[in-house]
Amino acid sequence: MARNKFIQLHENYMKRFERGGFLVGDVFKFNDNFKSLDGYKSLGKATQQQIDDMIDSGLHIRVVDIKDTTSPRYPANPDTSSLGVVVNIALDTGGGRYTHYTSVPGELGQAVQYAPNLLPIPDEMRRDSNVIIKPEEAEETKAPGAVEYPTRDLPKQNTVIPSDPATPCPTVAASTNRYLADLN
Repeated sequence: MARNKFIQLHENYMKRFERGGFLVGDVFKFNDNFKSLDGYKSLGKATQQQIDDMIDSGLHIRVVDIKDTTSPRYPANPDTSSLGVVVNIALDTGGGRYTHYTSVPGELGQAVQYAPNLLPIPDEMRRDSNVIIKPEEAEETKAPGAVEYPTRDLPKQNTVIPSDPATPCPTVAASTNRYLADLN
């Protein structure tokens, strides 16, 4: 046992059906009859209005936290978690930004899974685009106030520009010429 350099690491993680069927990061969808449930009726008017605003926005509603409805006897022990949960939800505005944080009973909705794919982009986040995929012939139009410049014909061959140095470089004459003379 003393020779073993590795320590076994045992981890425990929450599974989907240990906490009422929810995991943090899931997309939350309200049931069709959630307004007739006692859990919804017991919420305050402001919370009910917030839920209606979240649904009307058309954006994804995400689970950001899961809490038990009753306090556990041993808080650090995962075996004391219950299936009756309060789900903290938020409106996913894209890019990891969440707004409209609200706590609702877990009985009001369910988790929607898109695995292994990414979530579809909500229609409210799409915008009309004027990108033309199929090429079309562009018409030539002159912009108002545009100035027409005359066209010039450029020469087709190199033009030699005569030049003489103002003073010969002494270092080039000394070192390079001496080097070349030594090679011959």
